[in-house]
Amino acid sequence: MTYPRLYTWLDIEGHSGEISANSVRHARQQLMVQGVIAVKIKLAVKLSQRQWQLAELSTITRQLATLLQAGLPLNHSLRLIASEHPLPAWRYILKQLQSQISQGKSFSSALAEYPQAFPALFRELISTGELTGKLDQCCFLLANQQEKRVRLQQKIRKALGYPLFVLAVALLVSLLMLILVLPAFTEIYQSFDAPLPYFTQCVIALSDAIQHHGLIGAILLSTLYGYYLNRLHPQQYWQAREQQIILQLPFCGKLIQTNILARVFRTLAMTQHAGIPLTNGIKSSANAAGNIHYYHSLIFTLRLIEQGTSLFSALHQQPLFPALACQLVRAGEESGMLDTMLDKLADIYEDQAENLAENLSAKVEPLLMTILAVIIGGLVIAIYLPIFQLGNVMG
Repeated sequence: MTYPRLYTWLDIEGHSGEISANSVRHARQQLMVQGVIAVKIKLAVKLSQRQWQLAELSTITRQLATLLQAGLPLNHSLRLIASEHPLPAWRYILKQLQSQISQGKSFSSALAEYPQAFPALFRELISTGELTGKLDQCCFLLANQQEKRVRLQQKIRKALGYPLFVLAVALLVSLLMLILVLPAFTEIYQSFDAPLPYFTQCVIALSDAIQHHGLIGAILLSTLYGYYLNRLHPQQYWQAREQQIILQLPFCGKLIQTNILARVFRTLAMTQHAGIPLTNGIKSSANAAGNIHYYHSLIFTLRLIEQGTSLFSALHQQPLFPALACQLVRAGEESGMLDTMLDKLADIYEDQAENLAENLSAKVEPLLMTILAVIIGGLVIAIYLPIFQLGNVMG
């Protein structure tokens, strides 16, 4: 986008719309140039990558495919979708696309001006649809791919979010006990004319450290995290190390790897169905992988194919691709049904990812219960152990 902010306006006749500008004053100046006298202008949203969610794009693509298949012109279809869309950012960008197409620009060229909202694969398939005259079919392909990806992402987020939520609650409860509950018991312990158990002394020391140095520690950790996020994380080396660690995690690593494979083969199958050359399809798959290691592996595969190597032989040299993938690709190449085999591979890995996501909670739950029992139970024991010992002494 040219400007980072989107404003909504209302004129004296009751007409409304959206405009992208630097400020309210700038928006008013642009509207005056267009012959619009706005009586009300307010900030609608700050345009960022968050606005361009895949779920919204999937819905728009499905609507566009349906309208095109019904025989409506592209220009009219975009205007209809824009008029009914509830989000101002998407409403604005759809109106901009419709305006540019009305001026004679191709759909793919208009999409190229908004790379934040429309990924490279989306633009490439739209361009193929325009060249072949099958724009509605390409939109249906995109909609199906996006809907499957959204469903899979939702299941994965739900599966990974549950253990993180439980651990966060356990940490919060532990901090509250150390900061609020334990100091009250410490005053009681001081009235005991008896030494405290070693375990209780360690927990009290931890509580004192958190109360006296917790704020400094939190600031230090936040500073280190901010430094890593702003300075180190953007570097490809650190991103590669971070993603490598994620792929090797004991429970969710396999799930993430399977999700990447499903995304790669679904993208590759879709480009084959659309008639896009294999080399371009591999480039699109590499960009869609979302992982540096798979990206480099696919780029190396692309170089081998450009040198005359078959897709099977090229993938067989990449350790990130399982034997099953190589075997089905080989069968597809030998039978002339590569697109069908790629679809089958995508279905296999999508099903595997869904099963792993559904089973993740069942596998992680016993471990989480053990961690909770150790943390919360340990704190409770540390708090009440001196009282039990005092009762024994008095008895």
